[in-house]
Amino acid sequence: MKSNLSEVLTEQTMVKTAFLSYYISMYNSVNREIGYDDAPVTVDEIYDFIQDMRHEAGKQVPDIRKEDIRFCFYMLKVSGVCKH
Repeated sequence: MKSNLSEVLTEQTMVKTAFLSYYISMYNSVNREIGYDDAPVTVDEIYDFIQDMRHEAGKQVPDIRKEDIRFCFYMLKVSGVCKH
């Protein structure tokens, strides 16, 4: 089965991945600051964090699904940026 990269990496997907990369990094930084250096970050934690930003902080965020977060973790892992 051959996959066309342009079908997977749409502009919207790239925007979501960049957005999520930033906030995953922020989430990890906060964890380190409060003493959870090695705590694994889950898809559910990031999803809840993004939803809290949208609803409680009133931030404008892209429509993020858990599949988007899984894809972002995958991209970060294969690029060697993070482990999950």
